[in-house]
Amino acid sequence: MENILESRIEFGNNKLLRITVLVEFSKGDVRAIYADTQPKCGYMFLRPNQALNNELLQEVASHGAERHDVADVFPKY
Repeated sequence: MENILESRIEFGNNKLLRITVLVEFSKGDVRAIYADTQPKCGYMFLRPNQALNNELLQEVASHGAERHDVADVFPKY
């Protein structure tokens, strides 16, 4: 189970568009990981009617793609 510090969930037309989670993989190793509705080879993607729950956030943290604009998405970090 990943240590999720914060999450940002985006919707469009009442459907999931993107989930970004801020994850601390180890002390000092904090990264923004995301999944959206666009399939990407090697990474998970969201289905528009997918249920939002803690298991989905953990799946994004484990199998999503890394974002390199952490400060823009999570200004506190």
